[in-house]
Amino acid sequence: MINSYEISKEYKLQNKREHEKKSILYMIRIYCRHNHKEYHKTYYKTFGSRDICKECEEIYNYAVLRIDKCRYMEHKTFCSACPTPCYRKDMREKIKNIMSFSGKRMLFHNPPIALKHIFVMIKHNLNKNKKLDFKGII
Repeated sequence: MINSYEISKEYKLQNKREHEKKSILYMIRIYCRHNHKEYHKTYYKTFGSRDICKECEEIYNYAVLRIDKCRYMEHKTFCSACPTPCYRKDMREKIKNIMSFSGKRMLFHNPPIALKHIFVMIKHNLNKNKKLDFKGII
């Protein structure tokens, strides 16, 4: 018999995965809009579309696959802090570029997700270093 604690724990884990997927999609959208302008000039939104080019969609699909298979999701804060990186080297570089580019712009495009991300980063730095460190946030 499954108790309510296990259900609650699984529910929180699923919500965390969904939030990560939503965050990465927003970051990829920002990156794609600014760096793949040629695609967006000729793009006509269709039902169910993510509004990103084919290259960015491949990166998104890969990231979603990694998020779904992450065994540290319950405890981890960011992929960069993970003890065993699961991204391929080429994809790791691409996603790092996307996050670096979009992270600075997230506050203007989607403030709730950006603020939550900043809060988690500060919390992670406090737990790790026992001091406030804004490196990487600003």
